[in-house]
Amino acid sequence: MANRSAEGAAAQETETPFGALSVLVVEDESFTRMVLAKMLGTLGVQAVHQAADGESALAAVAAHAPDLVLCDVEMQPMDGFGFVRALRASPESRSRSLPVVFMSGRVDSDREAAARASGAALVLAKPVTRPACASRCPMG
Repeated sequence: MANRSAEGAAAQETETPFGALSVLVVEDESFTRMVLAKMLGTLGVQAVHQAADGESALAAVAAHAPDLVLCDVEMQPMDGFGFVRALRASPESRSRSLPVVFMSGRVDSDREAAARASGAALVLAKPVTRPACASRCPMG
């Protein structure tokens, strides 16, 4: 029985790659934000912060100092590209290097090139799944 407990604990550790990271979810649709927050919890994220657009995301980055940002591309009044440009222009070195992962309903070479040019690490197709996030998101 002790071996099963140890194996279970090891399996749980490998299933929670985010460890004690803090993640900011930037998404204009509240239901999608809630689903992403719950999914991140299943990955072991200790703190999930939320913002509805790029402007509120900048304030959330300053307030919570997340380790990773999952950001929708198409939002108003400030979209994901505007958010990342503002983040990278910040005088704070932490903001300039903060990993940002875009989420988009459209993922093609043009969108990926624009994401990288703006300073985002990568683009995940929406709806974002737990396996895609666990395998592709930078873990800090």
